[in-house]
Amino acid sequence: MTENNRTIHIKGVGHAEQAPDRVVLSLSLTAQNKEYSAALKIGSQQVEMLREAIVEAGFNADDLKTTNFDVRTIYEDEEYRETGTKRYRQIFVGFECHHNLQISFDLNNAKLNAAIDTIANCLSEPKISVAFTIKDTDAFNDKLLKSAARDAKHKAKILCAAAGVKLGKLLDINYSYDEVVVRREVNFEPQAVLGCASDTAFNFQPEDVKANDTVDFLWEIE
Repeated sequence: MTENNRTIHIKGVGHAEQAPDRVVLSLSLTAQNKEYSAALKIGSQQVEMLREAIVEAGFNADDLKTTNFDVRTIYEDEEYRETGTKRYRQIFVGFECHHNLQISFDLNNAKLNAAIDTIANCLSEPKISVAFTIKDTDAFNDKLLKSAARDAKHKAKILCAAAGVKLGKLLDINYSYDEVVVRREVNFEPQAVLGCASDTAFNFQPEDVKANDTVDFLWEIE
């Protein structure tokens, strides 16, 4: 900080965009049964069928990764009357097993079509979500920060010139890191694949992944 305390504080806004080069398939399985052990067994069988499906599509069985797993109790509201008044009570239905899994690979339309076709026709009937992302997220984040720095310095020079003062030395940089989302989700209905001919192929042309980030800069004014 200078003696006369003349400073300029600028928020630099960085922008970056890049064509995605990676695919992420998120898969969700649900199994329900009145018995806890039976729900788990059904859930385990679903995963095994799904692993067999991805192997059939040309992947390795261990390419399928678990991202979340939980078992919860399920209740339903039952209507009844008490002294002429309508009331509700919860009735135990059973246990529901949720298993979320993920498989990712380099963007390749032929491989993606094979995966979607095989998984959508799998007997375990997983819900499918498709996302396109970037393999080298560190390089993408570097672009964002460099863009933010250029933006801040440009703004500072313009403002100082307009005010008839000179931009001095950089005094401080303040950056609060928040994870930047570098993926683009795609709405996808696996039912669209069911019943299609085996040679049916989707030509996926995903939009560029775009992101913004901000950094605070403090300069001296001469």
